[in-house]
Amino acid sequence: MCPTTPAPTHEPALDRSLQAGPVHVPVRVRHGAGATTELTAAVRRTGADRTVVLTEPTLPAAHLDRVLPPLEAVGPVEVRPLPSPPRDTARGPVVPDGAAVVALGGTRVVRAADRLARADGTRPPLLRLPTTLRAMSDAALSVAGLARPGSGPHPAPVLVLERLDFLDTLDPGALRAGVCAVVRDVLAAVPGSYDQVAGRLRSDGRYAPGTLAGFLSLCVEVRAALLAYDPLETGPATVLHYGRALARALRATARPGTLPHGADVLLGLLVAARAARLSGLLDASGEQAHTELVERAGGPRSLPEGTTADDVLAALVRGSSGHRPPRQRTAGTGPVRLVLLDGLGAPHRERGRVLTPVAADILRAALQAFTPGQGPGPGQDRALMTLGRQAPESR
Repeated sequence: MCPTTPAPTHEPALDRSLQAGPVHVPVRVRHGAGATTELTAAVRRTGADRTVVLTEPTLPAAHLDRVLPPLEAVGPVEVRPLPSPPRDTARGPVVPDGAAVVALGGTRVVRAADRLARADGTRPPLLRLPTTLRAMSDAALSVAGLARPGSGPHPAPVLVLERLDFLDTLDPGALRAGVCAVVRDVLAAVPGSYDQVAGRLRSDGRYAPGTLAGFLSLCVEVRAALLAYDPLETGPATVLHYGRALARALRATARPGTLPHGADVLLGLLVAARAARLSGLLDASGEQAHTELVERAGGPRSLPEGTTADDVLAALVRGSSGHRPPRQRTAGTGPVRLVLLDGLGAPHRERGRVLTPVAADILRAALQAFTPGQGPGPGQDRALMTLGRQAPESR
């Protein structure tokens, strides 16, 4: 990981790139006015004579004020708010010929921009300007969505420009939510950065720009290493989905207001670690490392109020296990496939795949461990191990 505390006389500025198979994506992390010149130059390199800015109605006006002048220096600009709920924009004449697309917003906007097309079905040049820490560290760095079957050819993003000044409008809770990707990457891919990241995480979500730049640098470098030979995230890069299926199920079952943004991912990591422990894969120190890092990040320690283990298990069984689109299942049939770890940075493999089938009884016990009044007490771990394989320390 790069140093997360730059010299006090310099604004954070990092130049990185992603080589995902044949796709090359430049990533720039900036703080300050210099990013406007870079944006103008990037649009001009596309040859576009106009720009469509895809954004969301809740975007702070200050963000548009920063972005519109450099884009208007190239040509006319059209701002299109993302509808809520978002409609399928993969069909029909959406983007004018000769236009470039700028995705200005969070994860929803970044993903929706990938589906925009011209009238003839071809894809316009795309620039990503994520405005949330979670989008900067995750969705904006992915190219898997650009190569979905049937989506047609799609050029790689011309530029991913991550402006740290966009984060100035976010409250500490939103920044606390955004560190979930760096926590996941440390646990699942780069445990050598554990101490360095743990020392910089803050449970109050208050981070200096230099610290955030360091976190983003780590996420880019992890993604670059994993995507080099697995751009579609179906092989080793599946580890980037560690905890995601659990987070999705937690989010789907939580009552409004009971699970803060980003807490679903952090809690999903804890449940995944518990499931691996009960399956005899991850040892006690590995699970404790999850607990400590999530605690330092200000993550939750229990299921949200009103959510039961059976609620979440039912959502897991019905939905997708992993990164594929949801598919319907009959509740209670078959295992759920999840990314589990044998140790920090060591994903478990079943028949060469990173997704592991996990039985419902193990998942139920793992979820109950985070249900107030139902979790196992001291000394009960070994009894629960009978649900899965023999624990590593007892082999």
